Amino acid sequence: MYITILNIIIKYKRQTNTLFPSFTYFYHKNHDMHKNIKSLACILIFTLVCLSMSVAQTVIVTIKDKQDKNPLYGVNITHDDKGYYVGYKTLIVEFEDATTVPSEVYMEALDLMLDQITVTGSKYEQNIAKSTVSIDILKSDLLRSVNATTSDEILNKIPGVQVLDGQANIRGGSGYSYGAGSRVMLLVDDVPALQPDAGFPNWNDIPIENLSQIEVLKGAASTLYGSAALNGIVNFRSSYATSKPETRFSAAATVFGTPKDETKKWWDDTLRYESNFTFVHKQKLGKLDVIASGLYNKSEGFNQFTNESRGRGNLNFRYRITDRLTAQTGLLGNFSKSNSFFLWANPASGAMRPYTGTVSDRTSRRIYIDPSLTYLDKKNNKHRIMTRTIFVDNRNNTNQSNKSTNQYTEYQFQRNFTKAKLILTTGMVGAWTSVDSEILGDTLFTANNYASYLQLDKTIDKLTLAAGIRYEYIGQRSPENFKGDLIPGGSVSDDRWISRVAANYSLSEYSSLRLSLGQGYRYPTLTERFVTTSFGNFSIFANPFLQPETGWSSELGYKQGFSLGGFKGYVDFAGFISEYNDMIEFTFVFEPNKFGFQPQNIGNTRISGYEVSVTGQVNLWGIPITVLGGYTYIDPVYKNYDTSEAIRNSVSEQINVLKYRSKHQAKIDAEAKYRQIKWGISVQRVSHVINIDKAFEAVPPVSIDLFGIGQYRDFNNNGYTLVDTRISYELGKLTITALVNNILNSEYTLRPALIEAPRNFGLRLDYKMN
Repeated sequence: MYITILNIIIKYKRQTNTLFPSFTYFYHKNHDMHKNIKSLACILIFTLVCLSMSVAQTVIVTIKDKQDKNPLYGVNITHDDKGYYVGYKTLIVEFEDATTVPSEVYMEALDLMLDQITVTGSKYEQNIAKSTVSIDILKSDLLRSVNATTSDEILNKIPGVQVLDGQANIRGGSGYSYGAGSRVMLLVDDVPALQPDAGFPNWNDIPIENLSQIEVLKGAASTLYGSAALNGIVNFRSSYATSKPETRFSAAATVFGTPKDETKKWWDDTLRYESNFTFVHKQKLGKLDVIASGLYNKSEGFNQFTNESRGRGNLNFRYRITDRLTAQTGLLGNFSKSNSFFLWANPASGAMRPYTGTVSDRTSRRIYIDPSLTYLDKKNNKHRIMTRTIFVDNRNNTNQSNKSTNQYTEYQFQRNFTKAKLILTTGMVGAWTSVDSEILGDTLFTANNYASYLQLDKTIDKLTLAAGIRYEYIGQRSPENFKGDLIPGGSVSDDRWISRVAANYSLSEYSSLRLSLGQGYRYPTLTERFVTTSFGNFSIFANPFLQPETGWSSELGYKQGFSLGGFKGYVDFAGFISEYNDMIEFTFVFEPNKFGFQPQNIGNTRISGYEVSVTGQVNLWGIPITVLGGYTYIDPVYKNYDTSEAIRNSVSEQINVLKYRSKHQAKIDAEAKYRQIKWGISVQRVSHVINIDKAFEAVPPVSIDLFGIGQYRDFNNNGYTLVDTRISYELGKLTITALVNNILNSEYTLRPALIEAPRNFGLRLDYKMN
C-alpha cells in the first residue's frame, strides 16, 4: 500500500514484525494551536501498527526546505514506490521502527537551471532533459522584468518564435495571412484557448500577472492536442497558492518617443503612452485555494487611431474534497474598447496614419468558465475532467461583428506502471461551437470536434520511448447555398488518424539525444471558409471548398546540461524539417467581380533548418547573470514552385521562399543581479523578409505601388536590430524598474504597411505585500 506525500520514499530495514503504515495529513484550524506550533507547516502522523505487538504509535515529523528551513505545505508520501512533486528531489527515508523516525525531514529543491519541469510534451510532469521534443520554458520573473503587458510580447524572446500581428510563428511554420487560423495551438493550463470561430489567439485574455511559466513546444503536436497544433504549442501555466498568502501589485507607464524619421511623427506635443495596473492575491484557506487577479490597461498609441482601454479579471478556486479528489473552477472576463487601422496612408509622413477606409472601432467581451476535476483512484490512476466554455462578443463599425460560444470537454486517464517503467495516457475530447458573424454573412454556423488519443511513454534504462495515436473528427454546418456556392446538405466533415513516435537517450543526468517524428493536421476554420469582408480597396472572399492542411515534422536534437566554470544551464542543438500538404494562404485574386484576397490551398511546402539555443546562469565575480538566447535558420520553400505559375506570380520576388518568413533570427536576453540591483539587456537581430504578397507592392491590374509598400521595402531591405535595456532596484517589498526599449530607435515592420514602436521609455513599480 502507499499514499503519495512529496517525493519521500519510506523504506523499512526490519524484515520481521512487518510494519503497516497509514498516513494522515491535516491543517490546524484552531488559531491558538496553530500559533503554538506555527513552525510546523504540515504534520505527518505516522501511525505504525505493529502486528506482533498490536500497539499503535504516533510520530510527528516536520517537512522543511533544506536551504531556507521553511516548512512545506501539501505534502504526500509514497511507500515502496516513487511519488513526484514538482520542485523537489526524491528523498529516501529509512528507519527501523517508530523510535528511529526523524523529527524533521529536509527536502532539497531541484536546480532551477538544470531541473526544469514541463508537462506540455507528454501530458505528465517531466524533466526537460528527458523530453522527446523541443520545449522552451520562460519563467514569470522575466515577464515582470520586461514589463510585458500582453502575453505575445514575451514570446518574441524565445529562439525560433515570432509573433506577426497577433499570429504565432514557430520556426517558419506560419507566415502572415490576414484572418487565417493559427497553426500554433494556444493552451491555458493545458486546455485549448483559441477563439473558436477564427482559430485566432486572443493574447490579451491570458492572465500574465498570475503565470508560473510559459512552455513552447516546437513542431507538430496534433497527436496530443488535435487540429491547430500543426506547428507547435504555447502553453501558459498558472501559478497556485502556496503555504503563505501572497499579494502583489504593479503599476507601469510607457511613453513613446519621436520616430527616427521625424516627418512620420503626427502627434506634435501630445503624449503617446501606455499605462497599466495589475494585482494578484493567492491564499490557502484550509482545503480551499483562492486566487484573484486583474489588470487594467490604457493606451494612446504611436500609430494614429490605435488606442485601447482594457480590463481583465480572473478568479480561480481549487478545493481538495478528499486526499484523492480535487475540484477546480476558473472564471475570467476580458472587456475592451479599442481602435486600429490595417494599412498606412503612405510610407513617408503618412506611415503612422491610416489609409482611408481601414480604421475600425471595436468593443470586445470575452468570458471563460473552466470547471475541472482530478481524481486519484485506489490504484493511483489519475482521472481528469477538464472543461472550458468561452463566450465571445466582438462588435465593430466595419461590418465584422461576431458572437460565438465554444464548449470544450476532455476526459483524461493516466496510469503509471511503475515496475514496467511505462506511463499510459489516454483520453477523449468533445468540442462544440456556434457562431453568428457579420463576416460570415450574418448567419448561424456550427461546428463539432470529437477525438480520442493514446500515448505510451516507456523507459528502458537510459532510453525513453514515446508513441502516440489520435483519431480526430471535425464537422461543420452552414447554409446549403452560401453566396452562390452550393454545399450539399449544408454539411462538411473530415476525419483522420494521426500518429507520432519519439525517443530520448540520456547520455548523462543532464545530457541527452532526442529524435521525433510526428504528423500534423489542421481543418480550416469557419472564418477561413466563409469570411466575406473588405478593408480599404481590398475585399476578402469566401472559399467554402477549402481542404484540410496535413503534414509532418521531424527533429534530431542534442541537449547538454552542465555546471562548469561558473556556468550552469543547457545548450541545445536541433536540426528539423517540416512538410505541409495543401497549405492554406490568403492569395490575391483578380477576376471578374473579384478584386482582393481569398483563402486557398496553395500546394505543398517544406521548411528545414537548424537551431542553437542556450539557457542558464553564469557567475562572474560573484554576480549571477541569467542568459536566454539562440540562433535559428530556416529554409522555407514551395515544393511546387517550378510547376505552379500561380505561386510564382503571387510572390513579390522571383525567389522560391515562402511569404512572410525571415531566414535568420538571433536573440539573447541577459540579466545580472548585484545585491538589490538588477540590470538586463535584450538584443534581437532578424533578417529581411524576402517575399510578401506581390499584390501589396504592385496592385493589379496596372501594377501600381498604391500603398508605397514596394518603395518602402526597397529602402528597408536589411532586416532589423532591436536593443532593449532595463534596470531595477529592490527597496524591501518595493521594486522599481526603469526600461528603455528600441534603444537604437530602429524603424521596422513585421508585416506590410504597419510601423512598429519607436524608442520608448518605461517605469514600473512592483509591490509585494507578503
